[in-house]
Amino acid sequence: MQRRDTPSHDFYIKNIAHLLRYKSDQRLAPYDITESQARLLGHIYGAQRSEQEISRRYLSQAMQISGPSVTSLLNNLEKKGLISRCSGSEDGRTMRIELSQKAMILLNEMSDILNMITQDLLVGFSEEEKIAFLMFLKRAYKNLGMDSHI
Repeated sequence: MQRRDTPSHDFYIKNIAHLLRYKSDQRLAPYDITESQARLLGHIYGAQRSEQEISRRYLSQAMQISGPSVTSLLNNLEKKGLISRCSGSEDGRTMRIELSQKAMILLNEMSDILNMITQDLLVGFSEEEKIAFLMFLKRAYKNLGMDSHI
């Protein structure tokens, strides 16, 4: 493999993703929640707002993680009193997840924290550059076959 003078796109993409997760975990630590747990709460909240029954498969696809990982995250959220679970109305594969009042307050606070991290990422970008950057990110995401999750 040939050595490059400048790091490649994937170097920056992977490292930015890693840094975003690390910064999120750091800023969410006082709330006793991880970035992955926060993302899962966000997906649950979104599904509830659209009145969609939630299956482990749906959450697995939305988060792009394995089913057992989703179960582990749900178990931790339940232990922390952020969600409660029961069987869905249609069959045993769906579940009804209720967000607790504690989770609703946390979602509001987390939104501010995660927005601050995004602002940190975009420091020094003009409004036009921010729009172009988002457009390029969406295109790259779509190129990987993930446009249905936008």
